[in-house]
Amino acid sequence: MKVIGIRVKPRHERFDLFKVMVDSIRACNEHVEDDDIIVVSSKFAAMSQGRVIDMNSVVPAKDAYAISSMHNMDARMAELVLREADHIFSGVPGFLLTVKDGMLAPNAGIDRSNVMHGLSILYPVDAFRVADMLRDKFLIHEGRRVGIVIADSRLMPTRIGTSGVALAVSGFEPVKDRRGSKDLFGNVMRVTLHAIADCIASAANLVMGETDESTPVAIVRGLNVRMDQRSYDWSDLAIEYEQCIYVRGLSMHGSKLVS
Repeated sequence: MKVIGIRVKPRHERFDLFKVMVDSIRACNEHVEDDDIIVVSSKFAAMSQGRVIDMNSVVPAKDAYAISSMHNMDARMAELVLREADHIFSGVPGFLLTVKDGMLAPNAGIDRSNVMHGLSILYPVDAFRVADMLRDKFLIHEGRRVGIVIADSRLMPTRIGTSGVALAVSGFEPVKDRRGSKDLFGNVMRVTLHAIADCIASAANLVMGETDESTPVAIVRGLNVRMDQRSYDWSDLAIEYEQCIYVRGLSMHGSKLVS
């Protein structure tokens, strides 16, 4: 497997995501092959949609002020989290622990990094539709059958630092069901599913970086995955939080804020 990072000139306004990706791949003297998996930063996809918010334009409501006081955070950020999160469990100083599109995410994935001071980036709207659009355009305009991953970085419980996670996929099977398979000693696997898309996102994260790398696109080549043309959604990558071993296994302190 080979991971090729694609540097892209910084963007600050809405733009054509597919065109910028293709132009940047060519500018890096790279190309796309059939069965490549192209990984795109969720922030980059969100920027292409204009999902950048001027924090000075956010007017907090009463609930946001109450939450910001409880968790020592900017009331404007609390307001954005209330708008964006599907569920809020509780929080710590500066952050709320939320569920967004089936995934645990601090502050509903809202980020202030890699944007100008005073701005915040939200998650892209309908990331799976974006992934399908990119897959279709690579086939129509470049004649290449590819897979797409819209990727973000995440904190794993009890672990230091971030790794990659797939927000959306298109063009390949994102999870491989290993239940019923046998291990080296003949034991039958009863619960094991292999998170292929998340592993790809983590591999790409190594070259895409987290700070000033300016590499929001990566091409993953030589990986044996099952390519397909079906449409996926978040339920193909995630389980309901009521079924999550981390959520169910921990005693949740504080009351539920938002459902």
